[in-house]
Amino acid sequence: MKYKVTLNGRTYEVEVEAGKAMLLNEYAAVAPAAAPAAAAPAAAPVAAPAPAAAPAAAGVTVSGGESVVAPMPGNILKVNVSAGQSVKKGDVLVVLEAMKMENEIMAPCDGVVSAVPVAKGATVNTGDLLVAIGGTVTAAAPVAAPAPAPVAAPVAAPAPAAAPAPVAAAPVAGEAVKAPMPGNILKVNVAAGQSVNAGEVLVVLEAMKMENEIMAPKAGTVAQVLVQKGATVNTDDVLVVLN
Repeated sequence: MKYKVTLNGRTYEVEVEAGKAMLLNEYAAVAPAAAPAAAAPAAAPVAAPAPAAAPAAAGVTVSGGESVVAPMPGNILKVNVSAGQSVKKGDVLVVLEAMKMENEIMAPCDGVVSAVPVAKGATVNTGDLLVAIGGTVTAAAPVAAPAPAPVAAPVAAPAPAAAPAPVAAAPVAGEAVKAPMPGNILKVNVAAGQSVNAGEVLVVLEAMKMENEIMAPKAGTVAQVLVQKGATVNTDDVLVVLN
């Protein structure tokens, strides 16, 4: 079988027969305006090692017969035969795409297909078995897959702690310091019975991602604290009562 392969701006003519590849010719892919250079001398044929038994599909070995192998790396575009099918010499067994070219891999002899270890879309390397004609197919003993490791039972995540609710006690008589907007209580700086001065920070309220210091409007004594850290309040909720 003869193939033309273009690589790095040059075209190579290769003949593959009976497991041997021979370079027949080499020339530039695009001819220049000047007269083309003389073709390089043909290289000496390189013998490809022939294994005693060609590997076939997973778990199968083919001994004897005629092995049709990939002459170059590429992708399988078509598989035209299947095991048990009779073929004639020259029948197209497989179409191999290599270097943006479609290469028809043909039967080297008449016979019956014994194994087809490739499928459409597969990637192959040089020397990989594509089709076996004749020979003896032997199934290998399957290899037991390792037992999967036991999966630990998932650990339930702890339920998030509920934010403490505002103290339910009703405000007593006195100066009520109220929340100017809805938010969350970040800090409570005073306790009942504590003396405070005007402008002293009683509570820190987080609202709209800003910390707001709620200050004493006058000097006095804290009569009641109606919120605690982490509580959620609404506009005009009473936070602290001063006497």
